[in-house]
Amino acid sequence: MDYAAFQGVDAVGLAVSTLATVLGQNLIDVAAATAALGQTLTLLILDNLETLQPQALQELLTVAKQWSEVGQCRLLLTSRTPNFYHSDYAIEGSLKHRSLPLSGLGQEDALAYIQSLWKLPPSPVYKLPERKELWRLFRLVDYHPLSLGLLARQLKIRPVAELGERLAALIVETPDNPLLASLNLSLERLDDEARELLPKLGVFQGGAFEDDLLAITEFSNSQWQQLRPALENTGLIQPENVPGVRFPFLKFHPTLAPVLWSRLSPEAQGELLARHRLRYYQLSRHLYVEDRKNPHQARFIAQKELPNLLYAVQGALFAGEEWALEFVNNINWFLNYFGLNNDRDALTQRVEKVQGKVGSWTWFLAQTNVGQQLLKVGRYQEAAQVFGEILVALGEQPSYEHCMILNLLGRCLLDQGQAAQAARYYRQALAVVKQLEQSDDVKWLMNISQTELADVLTDMGNYDEARTAYEASLAIDKEIENFRGVVVINGQLGSLALRQGNLPEAEQRYREILTISQELNEPGMEAAAWHNLGMVYEKAKQWDAAEDAYRKSARIQESQGDLGGAASTWNQLAIVNENTGKQKDAEAWYRKAISGAKSTEDKLQVSISLNNLSGFLQNQPHRLPEARQLAEEALAIKQTLDPAVAEIWTNYGLLAEITDKQGDSTQAKAYRRLSRQAKVAFAGTRYELRQYGQLIAAVVAAVNDAEVRQQLEPFLENQVKNGWGNLVAAIRLVLEGERDEDVLCEPLVGTDAPIINAILRGIADRNTLNELLEEQG
Repeated sequence: MDYAAFQGVDAVGLAVSTLATVLGQNLIDVAAATAALGQTLTLLILDNLETLQPQALQELLTVAKQWSEVGQCRLLLTSRTPNFYHSDYAIEGSLKHRSLPLSGLGQEDALAYIQSLWKLPPSPVYKLPERKELWRLFRLVDYHPLSLGLLARQLKIRPVAELGERLAALIVETPDNPLLASLNLSLERLDDEARELLPKLGVFQGGAFEDDLLAITEFSNSQWQQLRPALENTGLIQPENVPGVRFPFLKFHPTLAPVLWSRLSPEAQGELLARHRLRYYQLSRHLYVEDRKNPHQARFIAQKELPNLLYAVQGALFAGEEWALEFVNNINWFLNYFGLNNDRDALTQRVEKVQGKVGSWTWFLAQTNVGQQLLKVGRYQEAAQVFGEILVALGEQPSYEHCMILNLLGRCLLDQGQAAQAARYYRQALAVVKQLEQSDDVKWLMNISQTELADVLTDMGNYDEARTAYEASLAIDKEIENFRGVVVINGQLGSLALRQGNLPEAEQRYREILTISQELNEPGMEAAAWHNLGMVYEKAKQWDAAEDAYRKSARIQESQGDLGGAASTWNQLAIVNENTGKQKDAEAWYRKAISGAKSTEDKLQVSISLNNLSGFLQNQPHRLPEARQLAEEALAIKQTLDPAVAEIWTNYGLLAEITDKQGDSTQAKAYRRLSRQAKVAFAGTRYELRQYGQLIAAVVAAVNDAEVRQQLEPFLENQVKNGWGNLVAAIRLVLEGERDEDVLCEPLVGTDAPIINAILRGIADRNTLNELLEEQG
């Protein structure tokens, strides 16, 4: 379990999730994981524990100690801070836990390492010394791998005896730091001019692309042509060529920059820092724009330069640069994609302290950043309040910023299940953006509005309008060469295909997105792709594939601290387990999903999981009261949300079933009526009815035409055999003159009631059939 990039708060949860994936079992909590480890010999490696917050670390260590005592399992921990300050992990005096500091390489390993480096350029002037000579040299630096790497370069150009004598003298100067002595040994081989220029490299964080390095240091071409080969030959820098990038990335030896920085005067440091901040701000602007067209390249450069970018943006905030907030916005764009939530949150906290005049650009950027982070963590109402205040300050004049805030307000409402209100904001945003001069940036913003509106229309069941909006957005993406946008829209079209039952198309689109998300190193997109693939496999009843996909999604979401997303995936895992007969696991997953959704105040997901758990428990007669209580709790939540997004008819239908089983027929009948009315009112029901358009029209025609009725009868008789008994009985009652919808629909479920409703509307007004028949054609 690698915690190097862990962004969540539940380190134990990530460990359980990782174990579940590796062992291929349902492991919902620590107890389940402990039981599984009792059956499987396992070495648990908890890696990079120094990154965890104190409370998360203590919780993980307590559980890990318990796991280490199960069966024959063993536990290995790695950390740069070996004292965990935990009673079960004593540093000394115990054989249960042993702290083993990493020392230098063994003799043979060190020799093999040097031999491998000897094969690399540059070609050696001297031959490789004998073993004993090498070992005497290596002992001076305690066989430290980083020191050995530097010595290997020096051995190629200096006699081993001379090298050993000089190294020993340098170690006397820095007795507690043989690595520094090795570095100084390499530096002293440079000429006087090179050593004078070299300290400027101290401003960089581990390396830099060559063009950035030259712009910041202001080395002349001739100076750099002399300095670079010397640095390469001594092993102090290592060039890495990047496909599609003109300049190489120059990776520094880990000790180089810190040593060099200390050799600069405060005045020289200040000048370098100012140039460093400005250059990396300019790079962030370039990458932000380029990410739309060439995300692979932009992400690669951003990842390579991320240490410099973060160092520079922190410096810009501290220095109060006028462009600091735009710098933060550009960097957060990539931190979000890379899943580096802790770094993003730290920047946001710094931004919150920046003051600016209300209505100013500085104020706008700061407030927008605050609202976006509130939105990301599920604090929708607070985010909406922030965006509302920004909108008031912007006034009525159409602007890019005006449209941007309208989109964000739409997202706040959509995530709260208020689809109709969200759609209004997106339509307002589109109206505003159409009044602006149509630059690529404006078209990109229009694209966002179209996409968000399409999402809302999909949730509301307006599938045709949604596809039209997605395709309009896709056209804009292609026009402005927004590669990532094309990927996102294809994913949305995949979701639309899934809703419409086109599983092959949905799987194909999600598989493409999965591949691209892994190439882009975008964990959020990868988690969504796995979740959506799980939905495809679940619908196809490929249960093992569905469970595997959901587990992978949940593990990524937990590692990113996305408990809202994880709760949705846990709910799907519960459904899969219910369908495969794993009753105990299913209930546990449902309860975990409810708890996770409540922790993020996701009302819609809480209601969905409550409803699902209720439906699961109603099949156990002794638990009917509990099932009803859960269903009523879910209904109370859904009544505060948009009925279409919440699919409230499912709650009414479930409560009808439960109250029927409890013998409360009057209440059951009332719930069934409410369910029918809500389902008929749902715009997506019209789409579902298209496949029955010919049947509906035929029944309407048969009401007053005996010949048509005679032709229809064999079809109805055959459909009885296919499980349409209740629907066919209702249709025959219609043909015999019954028009009371409650009487006709009382025994019907699912789409049957809307079919009868459509038939009755068609009898009253045949024009209502046109939409169904035209679409069918």
